[in-house]
Amino acid sequence: MNTPIYSGIITNYVCTAACRHCMFASAPHLSKEYISAEMAEKLAVLLQEAGTRSVHIGGGEPFMNFDALTTLISTLRHHGVGIDYIETNAFWCSDDDFIKERLSKLKALGVETIMVSVDPFHIEFVPLERPIRLCRMLRTCGFDYFIWKERYLRSLWNLDHSRTYSQKELKAALGEKYISETASEYGLGMNGRALFIADSLYPRRAAEAWLSDVPCSSLGDTSHCHLDLYGNIVPSGCPGISADARDYLEENFPAELYPVLYRLTSGGIRALYEYACSKGFVPIPQGYPSRCALCYAMRKYLRECAPSADIAPDCFYYSMEKDDIYS
Repeated sequence: MNTPIYSGIITNYVCTAACRHCMFASAPHLSKEYISAEMAEKLAVLLQEAGTRSVHIGGGEPFMNFDALTTLISTLRHHGVGIDYIETNAFWCSDDDFIKERLSKLKALGVETIMVSVDPFHIEFVPLERPIRLCRMLRTCGFDYFIWKERYLRSLWNLDHSRTYSQKELKAALGEKYISETASEYGLGMNGRALFIADSLYPRRAAEAWLSDVPCSSLGDTSHCHLDLYGNIVPSGCPGISADARDYLEENFPAELYPVLYRLTSGGIRALYEYACSKGFVPIPQGYPSRCALCYAMRKYLRECAPSADIAPDCFYYSMEKDDIYS
């Protein structure tokens, strides 16, 4: 069995924000499902068996269900799995006493580090004063923390900290190209909702131009992946592809159960393209800005006409379809 090393747990896909760059296409309109105590136990046992010593925790927004979050942390700790850090957009940080109460509970569970999200995409949903307040309280309560990414805190500092901003307002404040420029500076993998940003950055090419029989390298990386609340693993950089966590760590991808994973890991995107075309997929004539965009379009089609266990979770595709430009 492979060992997840730089890996995380997705406690939920629902979020208070719907950021333009979100890898998992999280959003407020998604089902409010959170990791259960039973699933926390299952994943903790598997991680212990695999030799994983620590993970980070994210979402979605993990602080939307604090009880589920603390139950997960307690369960991981019981099985000897530590917490590298917890991610948050700080939506919940409007009151110092409330923040201190939560931080005290986390400290008692052995949590030492929090990652605070700040950028031009988050500020459409979370006023800047909240991550700033959280950072101040983290210092007060003796936590380590880091801002992802801190340079955006500096660029947003002159805005009104008490409110959110619309795309129109941010264009006026940061420039007409702030979305594509932020995405480029971020070093995004340009997958998930960021696929739609990629369309403004890169020229489209015909589907055939992206074909390769080289196995997808992201799917072969079992050290960095995400385990989700459904007991699946999402490969690093490949949202919308899933496999049972144990199957994934053992690289067990039978074609009849995981036709997408099987083809991508054995024959690359060319193998998936041939499979999708055999099921009736027709690429759009205007082409695609990346190999990942073509892969997403094929999976979206297959989900409707030839569904399989590896085209998941459903909420990812449901959320992506709100903005889809690859139909």
